Amino acid sequence: MALSPYLKWNNTMKNKETAIGWVLMISLMLAFFFYQNKKLAEEQKIKKEQQRTEQLEKAKQKAAEQVISSTDSVQRTASTAPGTAAFSKDSSAVAAQLGAFAHAATGEEKLFIIENDFQKITLTNKGGQIKSVELKNYKTWDKKPLILFTDKTNSLSYQLPIANNQVVDTKQLYFEPTGEPFVVTGDSSKTFALRLTAGDGKYFEQRFTLKGNSYLLNYDVSLVGLNTIIPTNANFIFVGWNNNLSVLEHNLQNERRYSALYFRDRAGDVTHLTEDKESDSLRFDAPLEWISYKQQFFNTTLFSTKNDFHAGMLKTHYSKDDINYVKNYDAKFTIPYNNASNVNTYNFQYYIGPNSYNTLASINKDVESIIKLSPDFWLFSWIRYITRFIIWVFGWLSKVITNYGIIILIMTLILKLVLHPLTAKSIESSAKMKILAPELAALKEKYGEDQTRMGQEQMKLYSRAGVSPFGGCLPLLLQFPILMAMYYFFPVCIELRQQHFLWATDLSSYDSILNFATPIFSIDHISLFTILMTISSIGQAVMNNQLNAMGNQQPGMKYMPYFMPVMMMFLFNSFPAALTYYYLLQNLLGVGHQWVIQKFFIDDAKLRKQIEDNKKNPKQPSSWQKRLADMQKQAEQRSKGSK
Repeated sequence: MALSPYLKWNNTMKNKETAIGWVLMISLMLAFFFYQNKKLAEEQKIKKEQQRTEQLEKAKQKAAEQVISSTDSVQRTASTAPGTAAFSKDSSAVAAQLGAFAHAATGEEKLFIIENDFQKITLTNKGGQIKSVELKNYKTWDKKPLILFTDKTNSLSYQLPIANNQVVDTKQLYFEPTGEPFVVTGDSSKTFALRLTAGDGKYFEQRFTLKGNSYLLNYDVSLVGLNTIIPTNANFIFVGWNNNLSVLEHNLQNERRYSALYFRDRAGDVTHLTEDKESDSLRFDAPLEWISYKQQFFNTTLFSTKNDFHAGMLKTHYSKDDINYVKNYDAKFTIPYNNASNVNTYNFQYYIGPNSYNTLASINKDVESIIKLSPDFWLFSWIRYITRFIIWVFGWLSKVITNYGIIILIMTLILKLVLHPLTAKSIESSAKMKILAPELAALKEKYGEDQTRMGQEQMKLYSRAGVSPFGGCLPLLLQFPILMAMYYFFPVCIELRQQHFLWATDLSSYDSILNFATPIFSIDHISLFTILMTISSIGQAVMNNQLNAMGNQQPGMKYMPYFMPVMMMFLFNSFPAALTYYYLLQNLLGVGHQWVIQKFFIDDAKLRKQIEDNKKNPKQPSSWQKRLADMQKQAEQRSKGSK
């Protein structure tokens, strides 16, 4: 007998609410991981191709190509700049290449330290740029001072056009300090500047203003009197910013997974280059508000108050075989230049610090969006709102409790209490199904292979008994988005970084109890929390199977609750200990919660009486039940008509 797809699905369920819940949960999980690892890359590829097509308009394309070609030309020119072997020692050649800046071609590097409560920033007169930044309140995974970047890994420079089609790269020249190095605390702020002179009243200046209690660094760039040096047809200044992210965490693979180049455009949309590809790039024409070089727990973000980051290209790449850095980020863009004005000033701002959600949100520039709180795929993007609520609860608890393991336990207990009414209903529904099991078995024996009639009769039985076959699904469906939110929350929660709990030395990384010198099936360690999570999941499955009287009637579904935890064990072995600890608590508390409900809230005799009373005084079927019955009748009629 031919069956409609709907009836095939309905018959596969076999009225088992637990099986339905597992199928729906597994389907969502498979869809989630499938789209994360496969479809997301395709969606981003299509999106980037669409962006590229829109951007490749004739006039704008010329501007973008000009940025790239000009910057490449600048880099070739810089390779023959002073201080390199290829540069001519002839002073006339220096003057020809650098013009009014020739006097700054040689010099001695000098360092200047500006410091506040959170940062120790070292500036260098060579290039007038930041040489290194130390975050004073953090350490690397091996307890060394956390140097977020140095001049060997980070470079920000400007390419100034001068006469004879020459371009001067500021990173090759020596600046002069104005002001004194300082230490500032509290609400006070101080400024230090580095100036590149080009004659009387003509200079290129970079000013650094630091407040005592902030991770923000005001960074102002001024071009004064250079309109007599820069050609009149020059409308842009080229900028290049490159950064090789330093390895700061124990697990390089995880650090790469949660590192990405983010940016915000003039429309206010926050986007990022692909995290899981070894290389990615994007050309842009519309001005950007900020560019963020983000890694797992820290970021360096450059803001422009006037959308000054114009046409250019963003790139990210890394090599899986190179363990000396996380990723390389490269941004090439232009800032507008008005040659008719004697003074051109650009007000930039750096954020150089931790990926603290509340700290970033207080900047009011949507930069907190660099902390990934949900999948990019639109079907699951709403998960971010649950994650934000979790962040709020976590922050509130951390104000009164210092042990983060205890905080996670309390959060899990709160969740169990919130879901208690639904969980109780689910277990009650399973108990009712168990009571109906003999009648369902009798229906199966009576109607044999006539699945259509079997489906109709069992729905009638459910209707008379007042039992919903989907009563056990809702708690699983509601719990799954929370599990997903936790999946995104724990790996990016900087508060958990290097926090000890039980045997775990760092809740933001895996808790290894055994390391392998040679990886086995790409596994080089064993996480104890993951092992315990797996064991508890199997134990919970056993308990659920005992509650579900219909569990042994479908061989295809019988072993699924045991297979899934084993599969998850391999997946979660390298995940943060906080995440696997949370899942372990969910399982243990779930088992205890279920036992309490069965012991003190479920009365089989009362449920049997309720079912019998419902049979004697059946309720009118709901509109959903009517539609289902109509669909079954229509399917049966079509089946008979096709014979």
